Amino acid sequence: LDQFCFSQTVMKVVQEMKPDMLEPCFLCAKTSTESCQTCGLISYCSENHKRIHRPDNFCFPFVVKFVPSVGRTLVATRDIEPLELILWDDAAAMGPRMGSGAVCLQCLKEAKDYRCSSCRWPVCGETCEKGSIHRKECPILQVTSAQVEFENLEENINHFRCITPLRLLLAKQENPEIWERLSFLMDHNEERKKDADLWKLHQTTINKFIKTCKLDFTDEEIDRAVGLLWTNSFACAQGGGQAIFPTFSFASHSCRPNCSQSVFPNKTLALQAKIKIKAGEELTISYISTVQGFLRRVEKLSEKWFFNCKCERCTDPTDCKSNASSLVCQKCRDGIILSTNIDDYDSLWQCSNCCYEKSAKEIIDIEERITKELQKIQKNNIAEYKTFLSDARKELHENHYILILIKRHLIGLLSPEMQTLDTKSLEEIHDYAENINSFYNSVDPGYHKDRGTILRALAEVKKILTKRYFNEEKINHQEFLDQVKECVKIFQEAQKCMFVRLKKEPNA
Repeated sequence: LDQFCFSQTVMKVVQEMKPDMLEPCFLCAKTSTESCQTCGLISYCSENHKRIHRPDNFCFPFVVKFVPSVGRTLVATRDIEPLELILWDDAAAMGPRMGSGAVCLQCLKEAKDYRCSSCRWPVCGETCEKGSIHRKECPILQVTSAQVEFENLEENINHFRCITPLRLLLAKQENPEIWERLSFLMDHNEERKKDADLWKLHQTTINKFIKTCKLDFTDEEIDRAVGLLWTNSFACAQGGGQAIFPTFSFASHSCRPNCSQSVFPNKTLALQAKIKIKAGEELTISYISTVQGFLRRVEKLSEKWFFNCKCERCTDPTDCKSNASSLVCQKCRDGIILSTNIDDYDSLWQCSNCCYEKSAKEIIDIEERITKELQKIQKNNIAEYKTFLSDARKELHENHYILILIKRHLIGLLSPEMQTLDTKSLEEIHDYAENINSFYNSVDPGYHKDRGTILRALAEVKKILTKRYFNEEKINHQEFLDQVKECVKIFQEAQKCMFVRLKKEPNA
């Protein structure tokens, strides 16, 4: 009854508001004509924008705001709870990832020997040949004057770059509303032109091919489509594909994000909160892996997205006290080497104890050398990984991201054998898992699948060790019960991390 009365009050107030009293449209910032009569938190300028805010009787709890030096971003209109569904979005286009290998044009799995009987491009079989995604471009690929022979897939790998931009341009023709939302996004074409080799590759492959498809798209339109995908799409289909989602793409980057996304086979994306988000806070995702050091993150973000991140990790030399980038001082052995000026990529790095200094280039060189040595190890060689971990600890902080990656890989290798491992090996897994969970709590807190995987391993190894300690009379009955409760608690936390909300529950 209280909820009903509140809703009625909101509706009455909203209905009495005049247009000049309304907030700008939550999406485009134009003059609004109406406010949402359900949540009362946003206004909109058209029925199209109303449907974006409230599809299937569910109010999305955000507005799009322009933030200087960031651009348009999503901002929470109310407090959002952990694991709460924030939005779902349909892909404007999904297709082969630029630079990936040859894939089926329908399902994006690795291409085999089968070819579409009509256009002769790779598909998995008859089912994929008749699939709704490929069916749209198939007639176009049949009539292009630049027919491609796929006898040798490797020789024609660059032709797969053309498909997703083509699909995005077709979406522009079919659905102007989607293209309107994409019009607010950046393509970074001016910055991309400075990479002359890549720009030329796109012009001579993508632009040249699409112009043979008899669709009358201009170079400017093709460049815009390629730029939108380059800047705003992200990998899907286990890395073989890329997708661009018009509303989701407003989410800005943080190296310590408060949201995570999941993509489903029906080309729908769901965005969930990982932690509690307060009204007025930006909704952020990470464009790159969070398990990386400061210098690597700066390089990747500037090369691909042309900005310098100023999130809480990137303004703290200790990486939010994780020491994900820190090295062990080789002079005194007691201090850790950190950046002296986190705002300057090229600044010196200095020991916290003896003031021994290294350049940023030297730090990168050390990380590259260790990474190259790591890549030489056979993926299943547990003994070599353990030896490498022991050696790398002499140069890298225990929480350095490279050591975290090694420990995470070792957990993956050792987990299937837990029941047969000796106690010392189990205790090592336990220590790895606790270390990684603590690392995630610093740099990537909240509920997400990577942390859930580690917590599952931690719960399992803790369970086995607890039983073994009890049988060996190393712990008493009460301590055993306490440890069992702790195992259950960790497992439940892991389950929450793996939870993806699919149901679109109406809010009234």
